[in-house]
Amino acid sequence: MSMKRALTGAVAAALAATVLVVVPGERGSSTADAAADDIPTPTEFFGFAMGTTGKLAPFEQIKDYFELVAEESDSVEYDVVGTTTLGHEYPILRVSSAQNLARLDEILEANERLADPRSDLTESEARALAEQSVPVYYLEATLHSSEVGNLPALVDVVHRLSTERSEFVQNILDNLVILVVPSANPDGQHLMVDYFNETAGTGYARTYPDLYHKYVGHDNNRDWIFFTQEESRIRTRLEQQYRPVILHFMHQAGTNSPRMWVPPFDEPLGPNIDSITISASNALGAEVANAAAEAGLPGVSTDDAYGIFWNADVFGTGPHRGASLFLHEIASVRDLALPFSNPDGTPPGARDRTMRTFDPYTEKTWTLEQIVEYAKLSMYTGLDSVAKDADDWLFNNLYQVNRKNMEPDGGPETYLVPAGQRDPYAVKQLVEIFDIAGVEVDRALSTVRVGRQTYPAGTLLIQSQQPMGSWVDQVLEVDQYPDQARKCADCPLIMPYSETTDHLGMLLGLTVQPVDDARVARTERITADDVTAPAVPSPPPGGAYLVRPTTYGLTHAIARLQEDGVPVFRAAAAFQSGAASYEPGTLIVPATAAARATLTEVSEATALPVTTAPQVPAVEALELKPGTKIGLIRGANNMPGGWLMWLADTYGLNYEVVEADDYANLDQFDTILIAPGVTKARIVTGLDPARYPEEFHWARGVGEAGWQALATWVRDGGNLVAVGAAAETARELLALPITNATPTDRAAFSAPGTLLNAHFDPAVPATWGMPANWPVWYNNSPAYRVAAGSGATVGSAYPSSGELLASGYAHGQAALAGLANVVTVPVGAGEATVAGADITFRSWPRATWTIVSNALYNGPGSMVPAAELAARLTGR
Repeated sequence: MSMKRALTGAVAAALAATVLVVVPGERGSSTADAAADDIPTPTEFFGFAMGTTGKLAPFEQIKDYFELVAEESDSVEYDVVGTTTLGHEYPILRVSSAQNLARLDEILEANERLADPRSDLTESEARALAEQSVPVYYLEATLHSSEVGNLPALVDVVHRLSTERSEFVQNILDNLVILVVPSANPDGQHLMVDYFNETAGTGYARTYPDLYHKYVGHDNNRDWIFFTQEESRIRTRLEQQYRPVILHFMHQAGTNSPRMWVPPFDEPLGPNIDSITISASNALGAEVANAAAEAGLPGVSTDDAYGIFWNADVFGTGPHRGASLFLHEIASVRDLALPFSNPDGTPPGARDRTMRTFDPYTEKTWTLEQIVEYAKLSMYTGLDSVAKDADDWLFNNLYQVNRKNMEPDGGPETYLVPAGQRDPYAVKQLVEIFDIAGVEVDRALSTVRVGRQTYPAGTLLIQSQQPMGSWVDQVLEVDQYPDQARKCADCPLIMPYSETTDHLGMLLGLTVQPVDDARVARTERITADDVTAPAVPSPPPGGAYLVRPTTYGLTHAIARLQEDGVPVFRAAAAFQSGAASYEPGTLIVPATAAARATLTEVSEATALPVTTAPQVPAVEALELKPGTKIGLIRGANNMPGGWLMWLADTYGLNYEVVEADDYANLDQFDTILIAPGVTKARIVTGLDPARYPEEFHWARGVGEAGWQALATWVRDGGNLVAVGAAAETARELLALPITNATPTDRAAFSAPGTLLNAHFDPAVPATWGMPANWPVWYNNSPAYRVAAGSGATVGSAYPSSGELLASGYAHGQAALAGLANVVTVPVGAGEATVAGADITFRSWPRATWTIVSNALYNGPGSMVPAAELAARLTGR
C-alpha cells in the first residue's frame, strides 16, 4: 500500500488546485496515457456522445459496452449478480486498480473484520488494518427509470477510469474499489428507454405510460423494510457482501427543481442514524457544491429537501452498517431527453440567491447534456474525496459506527415476540425480513423471565445490541414524531419525505414487547425456515379440516384450495369442536387426501396450523364460489394498483387486470377490486388512445357508459371492493349511504402516513379473523359517517375516546372519533365493501390484508344452513 500512501499525500494540493475545476468537462486528459487502446470511446461505440439531446442508448447496448470494457481493461470487472422481476440480468461493475481487484477477497475480508463489532480489534489495530485495505464506493444509477441522465454520465466515467492514467484517476483506482450498479431497475431501463426510441418520429407521447417496474414503479425506493422485490434483495445482498462506506444514489427531480440538489439533508433526523454517517455525507455534499461553483455550474442547492432519515423504507439498511448515504438529484428535461424551457421564459428552477442556493441558474433552457455534466462532477468529486481520505472513511464508517451498535443507547435491550401469537405466518415473515436484513433472532427453549413476568418457551428474542441493532430499534420501536423537526421555533413542523412510522410489529399484526433484563436459560439461533407448524393430520373419516381465520396467510390457503378444486366453506359464527373454540370465518374443508396435500403445501410455506374436527361442525357456513374470479381496476401507472398486483400474485389470487374492453362483459368477474388512486376520471377518461400505441389501449377511458356499466354490474349481483381513496370512487359510483367526514383543514387535523388505533367486529364477515383492536395504516384517508337505517354494516371504526395514535404522528385526532373505516353496503342484488384507510399501502399493513381477502371471497359466496353443511362437505 505504499503507492496509496504516496498518492494520497503528494497529489492532494494539485488536485485541489486544478482537477476539481476541470472535471466537469474532463479537460486535462492530455496528461493521461491510454491504458487500454482497444476500448472505443462511448461516441465511437454508440454513434453519439453520451448526453446528446434526444439520444438514449438501450440498456442492452450499455451492457455490451461495459462487458467490452471489462474484457479489455485490467481495472474493470463485469458480473451479473441476479435476475430481475421480468427476467433480465442485473449487472454490476467492479472498478479499481488491477492490484486491488486481484486481492479483492482480501480487501473485503479486512473490511468485514473492521465492520464486525464483535471482532477483537483494538482502535490502533483497526487504524492499521484500515491503512492496509481500501474502501468500497457504491455508485448506483436509474433506480427510477424515467431519470435517464445519470447512466450516460456513468458510461463516460467508466470509460475514463478504464483508459486514463492521470494522477487524478490513478489515485481513485488505487484507493477505492468502486462498485458500479448501472441500473438498479434494469426492467425499467428496457421499458422506458426502448419505448422512447421506438416512438421517435411518431405522434405518440415519448414517455412510457405505465409502471416502469412491473409491480411497484417509482415506489422501488420504498421497499427497504419488507424487501418484497427481487431488485431490493439484490441491493441488500450487495451492501452485505461489499460493505461500502458510501452509497452514492444518483437521481433526477422535476424540471423546475434545483439544477442539482446535494446534502445536507432536511429534517427530521431519526434517533437510530449514527452521526458519523450523517456528517460525512453532509461534508461530501458541501464538496460537490463547492466543485460546482469552481466549475461554473450554477443552480446547486442544499439543505432544502429530502428529509429521508426518519424511515427505514427510504434509506434502507446501509446506514446501519456504516454507509454514508449520498444522494444527488439533478433536474430533469422534457420527455426524458429533450430540452426543457418554461413557457413564461423564466429560468428552470428559478431560485433567489440564498445560503442554500448561492449561485442561482439564470439560463432559459436545460438540456440532457447539462444533466450529464452535473452528474459527472458529482461522481468525480465524491470518488476523489473518499479516495483522498480512504483510511478515515474505513475507520470511521466501518469500525466506529458498527461498534456503536453493540453499545447501550438508552432504548430497550431486547424486543420479545411472545410465543402463541395469533398469526404464525406473521411470525415467519418477521423472521424472514430479519434474515434478509442480517438481524439475529433467538428462540427461547425455556421460560423467559423479565422481573416477575414470564414468557413461555418459543418466545423470540431480538437483541438491540447486535451488529444490526440500530436497525432493530428502527423497525420495532414505537415512533413518536419529533416536535423539533422545524427550521425555527415558530416555523411549521416539517413532515418527513416518506412516512411517520415503520413499526414492523404493528404492520404484521404481532405483539412486540420491549424489555430490559430478560433472562432465559437456553436459546437457539433461528431463521425463517425454523418457524413451522405441526404436520397436517390424516383426514378424519366423516370430519373436516379446520384453519383459523386469524392470519393474513389464510388467503394462501383459500387460493390454493380453489386452484386445486377443493371446496371451501367458512363458518358464519363461532363454534366448538371438541375442547377447542373456533372463530367466525374459520375455514372448513373436506377431509380428503386432496385437501390434505394442498393444506400441507400451504402449511409448510406459511406455518399455518391445520387442525381436524372428528365431525363436521354444526354451524351455518358460507360456501366460497369455486374458482372465484377477481378483476382489478388499477389504471395505467398507478403504483397502489401495482402493489395490489404484487399482493395478488404473491397470494395466488385468480385475477386479471380489468381492461377497457372488459366493461362490455363484467359478468366474467365474481368480484372487482378498485385500487387506491383510481378515480372516476381515471375510469371514464383513461389514456388517450391517439397518444399511445395499441398495447396501452387497455387503459383507455370507457366513458360514462363504462362507468354506468360498472354500477349496473354491482346492482345486478356483483361484489365491489374499494380501499383507501378508491372508497370515495365507490361511494360516488353507487351513491353509497356514507359521508366522508375526514377534515380537509390540515392545520386542524393531519395524520400523514401513520398507524392509528381502530376497533374491529370479528363477527362481521368483512372483518372475520381481525382482533377486536388493532392499528390501521392511515394517510389522511376517508373516514365515514354511515346513514342510519341504510342497511350498511360497520366492520371497523375509530375509537370514540382515548388515544388514537399508535405510532407516528397525528394532530387533531379527535376529529376521527367514532367514524367508520370498513363498511359493507347492500347494493341491489350485489354489495360493496369499502375501507377508507389505506390498508394495502405498499403491501406493508399485512395484518389488515385479511379485510381485503374477506371482502373479495365472501361477497360471491352463498350461505349453507348448519343442517346441510355435513352433507355438502362429505357428499353424503
